[in-house]
Amino acid sequence: MTTTTLPRIASSRTPLPTGITQPPPRSHSSASMYTAYPPKDLSSSLDYLRIPGRINPLAPPPPRRRINWSWETTDQHYENEKRSLLMQKREHTRYHSAWSKAFYGAPAEKEAYRRHFREVLKQQMSDKNKMEKIEFQEKIKETEQAINYDRDCRMNDAQEYHRKHSYLMQYRDTNKQQMEDRWANTKYSRELENRIDRERLRYNPINWSCSLK
Repeated sequence: MTTTTLPRIASSRTPLPTGITQPPPRSHSSASMYTAYPPKDLSSSLDYLRIPGRINPLAPPPPRRRINWSWETTDQHYENEKRSLLMQKREHTRYHSAWSKAFYGAPAEKEAYRRHFREVLKQQMSDKNKMEKIEFQEKIKETEQAINYDRDCRMNDAQEYHRKHSYLMQYRDTNKQQMEDRWANTKYSRELENRIDRERLRYNPINWSCSLK
């Protein structure tokens, strides 16, 4: 009993690269431009909100000092909480009060507002241009990989076809040679038998083998 196996069917879909394209990293200048307006370099009007340094509760500033590990740190945490609230107030003032500069501010503030957004727009256009170039290069690379894969598939198919064709031709030639050899052996055996019968008839005219009709 012979078992036959089905041929493997190659996928009709061209394999594509699985790597995920990451956006190009932004420079420090472009990353700072995408923050909310106004940037920190334009917030000189908030210099009156001086932010004190953070206090380490475990190391209070002089003249106070820790005497033992049971000393409470309520004052230090209170100072840090006031610092946090002051920073929130500064950020709120900087973010939510800047809209009036473009309409009611001095000419210099209006120009700074417009200049900032012009630079942001230019930076966005530049980043978009870089991203499109990278995507185009990735598409070119993907297309080249697909073309190379298709070329390899065609070459493998052609080699497989020629290999199968050569095997079938060899199989055909072998069968033909075997048939010709069998025919030649049969012809030779028949001729030999006829020759033997003729030789016998020369000495004995009776056809004892009944090979001659």
